[in-house]
Amino acid sequence: MRLLPLAPGGPRRGSPRHLPSCSPLLLLPLLLGGCLGVSGAAAGSRRPNVVLLLTDDQDEVLGGMTPLKKTKALIGEMGMTFSSAYVPSALCCPSRASILTGKYPHNHHVVNNTLEGNCSSKSWQKIQEPNTFPAILRSMCGYQTFFAGKYLNEYGAPDAGGLEHVPLGWSYWYALEKNSKYYNYTLSINGKARKHGENYSVDYLTDVLANVSLDFLDYKSNSEPFFMMISTPAPHSPWTAAPQYQKTFQNVFAPRNKNFNIHGTNKHWLIRQAKTPMTNSSIQFLDNAFRKRWQTLLSVDDLVEKLVKRLEFNGELNNTYIFYTSDNGYHTGQFSLPIDKRQLYEFDIKVPLLVRGPGIKPNQTSKMLVANIDLGPTILDIAGYSLNKTQMDGMSLLPILRGASNLTWRSDILGEYQGEGRNAHRP
Repeated sequence: MRLLPLAPGGPRRGSPRHLPSCSPLLLLPLLLGGCLGVSGAAAGSRRPNVVLLLTDDQDEVLGGMTPLKKTKALIGEMGMTFSSAYVPSALCCPSRASILTGKYPHNHHVVNNTLEGNCSSKSWQKIQEPNTFPAILRSMCGYQTFFAGKYLNEYGAPDAGGLEHVPLGWSYWYALEKNSKYYNYTLSINGKARKHGENYSVDYLTDVLANVSLDFLDYKSNSEPFFMMISTPAPHSPWTAAPQYQKTFQNVFAPRNKNFNIHGTNKHWLIRQAKTPMTNSSIQFLDNAFRKRWQTLLSVDDLVEKLVKRLEFNGELNNTYIFYTSDNGYHTGQFSLPIDKRQLYEFDIKVPLLVRGPGIKPNQTSKMLVANIDLGPTILDIAGYSLNKTQMDGMSLLPILRGASNLTWRSDILGEYQGEGRNAHRP
């Protein structure tokens, strides 16, 4: 069952008053030339829209994209797939902070998933949030900005302002309290709490995010470009699939690759602590987790299809960039580590990255070494904002997306602060 519109009745197009907004769009900086260029669109046309789809704990190395047939067809095959996309930190909150700020963790200072580790802390809110790329898009470029889903792991904590806190930069805010759930959660709807239960038709979070996103596309203003960030719970634990998908992939097992269930000889000392071989119960558990993770992704695939179809129906698809990625990877039995992330090995730090949009040829693959710190600079570049005005470490992917060759590009990401961003060496 589809959710009711955010505001029943009234016109469905060009009527932003019907969609709750945190505050009016800030258009004055745009008139003053905050975004001087029109990087992503032909002269005289409206600047491109941007959609960023972010999953939670979706690996690339172990087949995490396999269930997403629609997503691969609608985004990957219609644009570019990056085969060497990485995250500097394989942990939710530091990685999400890197996406939002375009900075390495040693520059945004989010070190773990706790308030003490700067995850959605008062310090984060004061120092980093005003300089995220959505804040720049809204204040300097006049974009409508929409967020739905998981923000940071400690978002909504009482000691950090609770659910009343709406980060700077967002016109429309539908944020999950704390960590990923599928049922029995609370959302901040522009600073007001809304509790959800366990009725699939109205509460399953992935579908709720899809529905509020479609509502935004129908009720937003048509006079300004928009940015959407949709951050799904899948495939994070507790791996609760939609009812129609709970019996899929019954013959699928976690990949038995060359480092499955072996001792991590000569690896980091933490890796060497794993018990080898794993017990039969551990293997059964991780196989079950692997299947459930894939099951939850089928609803994400549905979300992507609905979103692309609505953009096409509204006549906006050809002027919209769509990015699909994850905050980090995941492992299931590698080096006898049953399930988790956090390790600096490819199964945990390599993520999917698919992009389609204006000027991107279909069925392209790039081997360039890219990172999640590049997303913010790329989106600002699309909006025409000068990256020299930012403190971001990342680099714009726009030249790669448009097929430029002979680029000067980075050769590493995870060295001792050896990235080639503007502030990679900043203490």
